[in-house]
Amino acid sequence: MSSWQFDVSGDVTEPDGLATRCVVDGVEISIETSAGALNAYGAYTFQGDQESFPVPLNAGWQGLMVTEDDQATASVLLSCKHWTSKDGSGVLVTADSPYDSKVTDAVRLKLARVATGTAQRAAEKTGCVTEPGNAGELTAPAATAKTVSAGGATGTCKGMTSVSAVRETAAGVSPVEECLLVGSLQLTAAYGPFNDASDAVVNGKYGGHDTPSGVERSTAWTSATCQGALGVGYYYASPVEGNDRKFTSAPLTKEEWEDLAHFAEQSAARHGCDSPAALP
Repeated sequence: MSSWQFDVSGDVTEPDGLATRCVVDGVEISIETSAGALNAYGAYTFQGDQESFPVPLNAGWQGLMVTEDDQATASVLLSCKHWTSKDGSGVLVTADSPYDSKVTDAVRLKLARVATGTAQRAAEKTGCVTEPGNAGELTAPAATAKTVSAGGATGTCKGMTSVSAVRETAAGVSPVEECLLVGSLQLTAAYGPFNDASDAVVNGKYGGHDTPSGVERSTAWTSATCQGALGVGYYYASPVEGNDRKFTSAPLTKEEWEDLAHFAEQSAARHGCDSPAALP
């Protein structure tokens, strides 16, 4: 095992000794507060990737796992009830799988256990009052999302109507959720440190924007106020990978707006957030 300290945002007061990275049995672990986090996405970037979706952890854990090319990252977020954003808001742990091992069900379960167990121990060490999930009921997250008919969707794409096929994961309390409207739009929900590198928590931003809802060339968004480390929920639509559609010249259809609104409302409700802002 090896470990080292690293610095976080100067705007955040870290509980003593929390900002740490270490390597245990080839698994690289990052422990930090959620406000001011530098490493929310771990070693692998999956935003906009139609194949590598964030899959929620189960058993009540607010976390996710993304698997890509035989590598995986698990992230766990714990809200600390008495911590303000200046105290750090919550505990964030990210665990990256070893580079030299195939990511099997057993490896994904081990990675999920490492991330959740480390988060719980970090919370106990720092006096974070939180509600963790159930360690005994944790199971291996799925490796990928699944493509189904829109009418048959039961997870993150439940209730979509603007397309005939969707790609989705189970619906949980993951701090990042995605729904792909096949051939059309990618819908994403991002919370806390996953919302523009935690600017949402520290500066009251909405995914880097100054307004709670709006539309730009390639992004249409809304947002909601959430509790604790979730900060601001940011819900947005963007063209699918490889599509150069610009919303300024090819605006969202009525059905696409309705799908974005429905996606945001469902996600916000699962996460205990306020109702999302009205779309423009």
